[in-house]
Amino acid sequence: MSWSDALYDLVTGVAADTPWLLQEFFELGTNGAILALLGLAALLLWRARADAHVVVTVLLTAVATVTAYLLSELLKVFVAQDRPCRGSAVSLEPCPPVGDFSFPSNHTVIATAIAAGLLTLWRRHPATAALALLLGAFAGFSRVFVGVHYPHDVLAGIALGTAVALAVVVPFRALAAERLTAVRQSRRSLR
Repeated sequence: MSWSDALYDLVTGVAADTPWLLQEFFELGTNGAILALLGLAALLLWRARADAHVVVTVLLTAVATVTAYLLSELLKVFVAQDRPCRGSAVSLEPCPPVGDFSFPSNHTVIATAIAAGLLTLWRRHPATAALALLLGAFAGFSRVFVGVHYPHDVLAGIALGTAVALAVVVPFRALAAERLTAVRQSRRSLR
């Protein structure tokens, strides 16, 4: 048995013994964390819409998230790892259909890409960055807790989401912010 199998068994065993209300929280939270991250990004975009640096960061984070998701889907097809819930494991969520592979966790890839993109704004918006980090971590952990992913699926999702977000956001943000500022200034001068 690998470390990932053992940790999966431990977490799902604890999950099976938790009160139903906590189980429901994790079942709703596994998708809710992504929705909360999207809402957080939208709120940040709205509140800081005059700050070209923030606007560009949020928009590049969206591009990074879509890119990371597409790469995750390709990786799933190449690895073709079956879900842990297909075995004798107890899972809180119904096991996805055959052909919906496990490695890496798409939920984690998406949540981590959004969180990593928003984390690059930690100096300007530390509370937003901290909340994004917590939501991203919760999304990943919840996938193991509800029984549909191994821990190594989540770790791979964290690595992929973070790498793509940083590769898209960090190198292009400054140039894109300069261009957005220039466009805004030229629009003002035309008025």
